[in-house]
Amino acid sequence: MTRKRRTLFALWMLAGMSLLAPGLASAAETGFTLPFYTFNGHILIDGAVDGRRGKFMFDTGTEFPFFLNNHYLPLAKDSRIGEGHAASGQPMVLYRQRAPIAIEIGRDVRLDAVPGLIHTDWQFLEAAYTPAFLGSIGHGFNRDYVFVIDYDAQTIAFHPYGQDATALSRVIDPARVVATLPFTPTGVDGKMPEVDIRIGEETITAFFDTGNLGTLELTAAMQARLESQGRLHISASPYTYGAYEARRVASLNGLSHHGQALHDVGALSFTSGPHNRVGLGYQFLRQYVTVWDYRARTLTLLAR
Repeated sequence: MTRKRRTLFALWMLAGMSLLAPGLASAAETGFTLPFYTFNGHILIDGAVDGRRGKFMFDTGTEFPFFLNNHYLPLAKDSRIGEGHAASGQPMVLYRQRAPIAIEIGRDVRLDAVPGLIHTDWQFLEAAYTPAFLGSIGHGFNRDYVFVIDYDAQTIAFHPYGQDATALSRVIDPARVVATLPFTPTGVDGKMPEVDIRIGEETITAFFDTGNLGTLELTAAMQARLESQGRLHISASPYTYGAYEARRVASLNGLSHHGQALHDVGALSFTSGPHNRVGLGYQFLRQYVTVWDYRARTLTLLAR
C-alpha cells in the first residue's frame, strides 16, 4: 500500500461550500445493523448508487453524508463547488450533481431520492480496495445515530436518536464499560472527537477516526520525555501495510484517562512535528467495542 492509500479522508475544503445534501433524513426510524469487511484496517460496506453495486468506506473523519466516486459512477458535474486535498496529499476537485440519487447500504437501508450529493475522482483508491469503489459514508449520515462498532464481529449497529431513552440505554452494558470518554467535537460540523489523555506522566491530545489506521506526531521534547519514561518505542520498518514503503513505527504504553488504564497501542505511523497528537484509529479501536454518541459527546469503550 503506497502513502497515497493511508489515512485517506480528512479534507480541507474551500470556504463557502455547502457540506450536507439538503433534505437528507435519517435512513431508518428503527435500529439497523450493517456487516462490514476490513481491508488494511478500513471499514468497507456493500451498497449501491443508482443500482450500480460496489463498496462504501465508512469514515467518521469525512464530513459529508456520502462522498461519491465519479470515476466509477456516472455522475453529472452540474456545479463545481470547491477544491481540496486528501490527508494523504492528492489534489481533489469536488462537484455536485443536482439530480436525486438512490442510495442502498447493506440490505436494509434505502434512500430513494437524495439530492445534491458531492462527488470527486477516487480513482487512486480503486487499485488499493476495489474497482467498484462507490465512495465514503461519513459524519453527515452517522451523526443521526448512536452507533456501535465491533471489529471482531465486523458489524456497526445504528440506534436512531428518535428511539426512547430506555432503548438507547440498552446499547451500553454497564458491566462491560472500560471507560467513557467525554470528547470535544472538532473539525467541520464536529466530525472529529478529541480527548486529552495521559501517557505516563504526560498529557497529549487524542483524536478518534475510523479512517485513521493509527498515527502519532510528537515534538522533539515530548518524544524525549516519553522515551525516557519507557512509554514510547520507535522503530524503522521497510513496509507499510503490505507495501514496500518505509516508515517509522511507534508503540505507546501507559495510556489512561482520568486514572482509568487504556489499552496499549502499536503500529502507529510516527512523524516529528510541532504538535503532540495521537490518532487512535483502527489499531486502538479494534481492542474494544466502541459506542459513538455525538449528541452526548461521549465515546464509550466496552470490553469484549
